[in-house]
Amino acid sequence: MADEALYDCAIIGGGPAGLLAAVYLARFRRKPLLVDAGRSRARWIPRTRNIPAYADGLEGDELLARLREQVARYSIETVADEVMALEGKSGEFLIRGAHAVWRARHVILATGVVDRMPEHLENLWTLVKRGAVRLCPVCDAFELCERRIGLLAEGDVAEREARFLASYSATVSVFAPGEVVEVVHGTAGLSVRTRSGTLAHLDALYVGCGSDVHSGLATALGARCDEQGFLFVDQKQQTSVPGLYAAGDVVQSLSQISVAYGQAAIAASAINVALNA
Repeated sequence: MADEALYDCAIIGGGPAGLLAAVYLARFRRKPLLVDAGRSRARWIPRTRNIPAYADGLEGDELLARLREQVARYSIETVADEVMALEGKSGEFLIRGAHAVWRARHVILATGVVDRMPEHLENLWTLVKRGAVRLCPVCDAFELCERRIGLLAEGDVAEREARFLASYSATVSVFAPGEVVEVVHGTAGLSVRTRSGTLAHLDALYVGCGSDVHSGLATALGARCDEQGFLFVDQKQQTSVPGLYAAGDVVQSLSQISVAYGQAAIAASAINVALNA
């Protein structure tokens, strides 16, 4: 049975976009609910230097901790749960979690994406945390200027990403995911071994194997998306479903924390105006 409370807005996803949206709504003196499954993509960031006012960079876990501390200063109900289904319409959405059900007038979807990794290279996520394997050249390729850069990708993605990385280093090696059998990180740096027996020594390896967009909750309600699953939104961050907004990596846009912040602020402000109306 649904909780008797009717929230002004339910925010699904506790990454940078979702956390900041909750802060904005609380400061508008609204009643937000934040449902977080604890799987923000930001937790994999070894250190980001693109966030304004943090010139020396910030680790992903620290960034999330700071945002959660900011959320805790306001009357924001935060629940650790995974949303399994989204039903209803603008004015009264039904949010079905794994352990509870809630009602909200509006919804902000901030569920992000999950990067794909070759299944046979099980240790890559560990190396992401160490900063040896990387996911976003826009975020951190600057720190690898004139270093030995590897790229794990194929097809059009490999060509596009290799050209981008070439503006940072003249030493860019491209590997097809299927040809790599081992990636090892030690005191001498990163080593990539191929099926042919070649051993390449690198300073960092970028993975460009695509991502899975967590937009299913929205598309099940009829929200429009592109071929990859990224949601289309209007200038107020509203999807094609009235009352359903989206912010962060789940939206068709530049996947950057600064962009997610702006989208969160726009969505929360638009919802506040709608509630006033």
